[in-house]
Amino acid sequence: MSSLVTFDAIDKEWLPLSRGQFESVLGGAYELYLDHSKAPGIAKVLWPKVLDFLHDSWPDKYEMPDGKGLDFFRFSNYPREERLELLRAMEAYYADFQRDQLGPELNWMRDRRPTFTAAFEEVIALMREELAATA
Repeated sequence: MSSLVTFDAIDKEWLPLSRGQFESVLGGAYELYLDHSKAPGIAKVLWPKVLDFLHDSWPDKYEMPDGKGLDFFRFSNYPREERLELLRAMEAYYADFQRDQLGPELNWMRDRRPTFTAAFEEVIALMREELAATA
């Protein structure tokens, strides 16, 4: 099954290379950078979609997933403030990824730096474009 993030206002989508890429890019932002109180709708919807990644990276914190989360996220469905918070979290996550400042549970991403760099840059650019189109 393919993973997908849609951006309705600009009629574009981000189709990651794999489910793992979808979960790693959005799951790390969810766990490490997203202020859930500022984006409660996004946090609630993302959680089951990235639970495999969360469990693999932090097994003491997250239970084994039940496989019910579909890798589909409609960015446009959330209030502007929540979308801005997710963009902020993604940018912070990407900045730490670039500086090799991610925790040891995410060291495996270094081996795939070119793939993840492209993924971060593409989805962040689409988020910015969507937010500009809906300003």
